[in-house]
Amino acid sequence: MRTWHDRFRADGIWSEVATLLTRAVRRQRGRPAEPSTAILDSQSVVSGPQAGIRGTDGTKKVRGIKRHVLTCSRGFVLAAVVTAANVHDTQAAGWVLDRAAEAGWAPVRVKADGIYTGARMDEAAARHGVEVQVSTREAQAKGFQPLPLRWRIEATFDTLSTRYRRLTRHWEHSPAAAEDSISIANCHRLIQAYQRHQYRCS
Repeated sequence: MRTWHDRFRADGIWSEVATLLTRAVRRQRGRPAEPSTAILDSQSVVSGPQAGIRGTDGTKKVRGIKRHVLTCSRGFVLAAVVTAANVHDTQAAGWVLDRAAEAGWAPVRVKADGIYTGARMDEAAARHGVEVQVSTREAQAKGFQPLPLRWRIEATFDTLSTRYRRLTRHWEHSPAAAEDSISIANCHRLIQAYQRHQYRCS
C-alpha cells in the first residue's frame, strides 16, 4: 500500500485527480471551471509522538505543524504546503502559490486575513500576478462575524480535521506524507460532492 501511495505522489496522481474533480464540481454548480478567486489561510495542528518536523506557533500556543492551504471560492483545496508550526504564514504563502501554479491554477485574486501583508507577501503576489485582498472584521462588531468568502476555508479546515481521522492531529513522518493526507481527504470530498449532484439530477 505504501508503495502505491508514494508512486501516486511521484507521478502527480493526487494533484491530477483533484484538479479534474474540482473543475467538474465547479461546472456542476454553475461556476467557471477555472477559479478566479482563491482563499489563503493556515491551520496549526498538534503533532503526535512520531519523529518529524515540528515547531511552536506562538500565537496559537500549538506545538506541531502548520497546514498552509489555498482553496477555491467553493472551499475545495487547490494547493497545500505543510511546514513546522513556527513558519510564518507570509513565508509559506509563496510556496503555496507556487504549488498551485504547478497544478495549473492561476487565480486573479487571493482573499486572506490581515497577517498576509509585508514584503514577502508582495513579492509572492507579484511573481504570480495575483491581487491579495485582505479581509478584516469590523472593530465594532460583537460576537462571531463570518468574513465574506473567507468563511469557506474555515469550513474546509473544520471538515478536514473533524471528518477525517488522519487529519485530527499530525500523524505523519514527513511533510510530503502530510500533504498527501490533505489531498486524499480533498479528493474524497470532491467525489462526494460530484456524486450528490449526479444523484439529485438523476
